[in-house]
Amino acid sequence: MQQQDRFDSLSELFSEAIIVVDRTGVVERSNAKAFELLGAHIAHRPLDNFLRHPDFQDALNAASEAGKTTDLNYTRMGQVRRDFKIRIAPFEDDQIILIIFDITMELSVERIQSEFVANVSHELRSPLTALTGFIETLQTSAKDDVEARERFLGIMQSEADRMQRLIDGLLSLSRVEAEEHRAPRDALDLLRVVDDAISALRFRANSKNMEIVVYNDWPGVDEVPMVRGAEDELSEVLHNLIDNAIKYGHDGSEIGVRISTGRGVDQKFRPDLARVQVINQGESIAEEHLSRLTERFYRVDKGRSRNMGGSGLGLAIVKHIINRHRGRLRITSSEGETCFSITLPCVKRD
Repeated sequence: MQQQDRFDSLSELFSEAIIVVDRTGVVERSNAKAFELLGAHIAHRPLDNFLRHPDFQDALNAASEAGKTTDLNYTRMGQVRRDFKIRIAPFEDDQIILIIFDITMELSVERIQSEFVANVSHELRSPLTALTGFIETLQTSAKDDVEARERFLGIMQSEADRMQRLIDGLLSLSRVEAEEHRAPRDALDLLRVVDDAISALRFRANSKNMEIVVYNDWPGVDEVPMVRGAEDELSEVLHNLIDNAIKYGHDGSEIGVRISTGRGVDQKFRPDLARVQVINQGESIAEEHLSRLTERFYRVDKGRSRNMGGSGLGLAIVKHIINRHRGRLRITSSEGETCFSITLPCVKRD
């Protein structure tokens, strides 16, 4: 009873996953956080079946035989990578306690800061070089050339705008990556988010004589798909996808936005998944490019993308937002039709 009281006190004191095992590593006690992380099936079973680490058994031996405390770094690879520090120490009656600290955010911030600096220094070099060259020209040979000055100032403004888009995109990407391991909890009406995104971009579509048409294939007349998500982030996803459809679609063509039941990894329809497809008519994307479209700064046609104001970050942001929402992104393109499909888990209805 005293041992149970002590375990319960530790569970209340720490917000981390806590597990007590015997000397052989079989789980004897676990708190709710541990079950959430590793699954309820760990109870009364060897922990190393579920928590793989080359030094795990040595750490158990050090705790049970020498009374030593050991810290292990542990990574769980899934849709979203998560990093942990496991503290293994003697407990009571030849038992061993494990406290699992989630250090994903800490390591993510360090990695994101490093990548941010590397990306900014690399991607800003080209527009900064161009700006420097135009400034030097305006200070020397074109000093009194009004026509050249007007032309160069326009180009300089374009390069400055490009740098601003780049920085805004990197900041947005960094923010999403930092939160990627935390799934959103708010319940959202997916149809409303789709409608709001379309309303914001309809004028741009009209300027190219394009029509955005919504196809609602969601089953159930009186129900709307409710998904667990962050409204601002899902809105950003839809803005990016519909904006791309406008940019790269043929003038006068239709952009289809289809809402339907999603498919699982086995390609079977599942009522607990919602799918949104954004379909445009334009030049097909070659197969070898499709898997790389979500890489940061990857462009199929660099010149065309930059002329259209692309930073090369939009689809990278989409990918990380969808990962955070524990969804999937699929891209297909053939015979002049390109489809970006996102699948999201639905909120369970009572």
